[in-house]
Amino acid sequence: MADLEVSYRVLATPNPSDHTSNRFSPPRPLGSHSSSPSRTLGIPKGWFDRADPPVQQACHSALQYLISEHGYTTIDIEIPLLHEGQMAHAMTILAETTATVKSLAGLTPPNKILLSVSRATPATDFLLAQKLRQILMQHLAHLFLTHPGLIIVTPTTPNAGWPIGDGELSHGMSDGNTQVRNMEYVWLANFTGLPSIQFPVGYVEPAKGEGTIPVGMMGAGVWGSEEELIGFGYDGEKWLNTVYEGGRRRPEGWIDVLKA
Repeated sequence: MADLEVSYRVLATPNPSDHTSNRFSPPRPLGSHSSSPSRTLGIPKGWFDRADPPVQQACHSALQYLISEHGYTTIDIEIPLLHEGQMAHAMTILAETTATVKSLAGLTPPNKILLSVSRATPATDFLLAQKLRQILMQHLAHLFLTHPGLIIVTPTTPNAGWPIGDGELSHGMSDGNTQVRNMEYVWLANFTGLPSIQFPVGYVEPAKGEGTIPVGMMGAGVWGSEEELIGFGYDGEKWLNTVYEGGRRRPEGWIDVLKA
């Protein structure tokens, strides 16, 4: 979290020579947030429960720690049109990508397939997707006005990865259903512009192979709440570093280049 905070404060510092950037307020001083002032966590239960059981268990353990040790409270919230919103998000980013890629030559075969499909998107569907984006943003604005300081919490991904198929390392893969499944939660912040943070909350068995892999929890706040989310991240980091059995784990091949 210290690395993330330093990076944010550098990147968020307004550029005094840029007419637009210099109108923004500078970030708060480094280290001004040791914990989050926001203490209300919104749980969209039906959506949250779509994650695989091991991912859910890891996230619920972290939530219980945040409630008991840091005074957070949870409330049930609903976010409508989740499937439709995710499809609208995928349609939008693919259409925007297609608009900037003039030629498919030189792309990998899976990307050629992906952009060729996106080129068939009618303009009417693209416009409808933006209307749906507005509906979602209006609903989120209502939630944030009703519950000041609300942080919407979900898993980061719903699964512990997926097996690499034969030939995928050398030829790539084209599996839209699996890609959409993996983006079950992250699309909302991307589509509506909510600032969000994710941190690891545990380690689970991978879909294939030996050892364990990290799974994360994500918090999304009201527009402009990056400072509060940094504090939330510090609280979440304490769970993994000081409470979780075995603590933070390094990959077998990890090398501390700074120490060396």
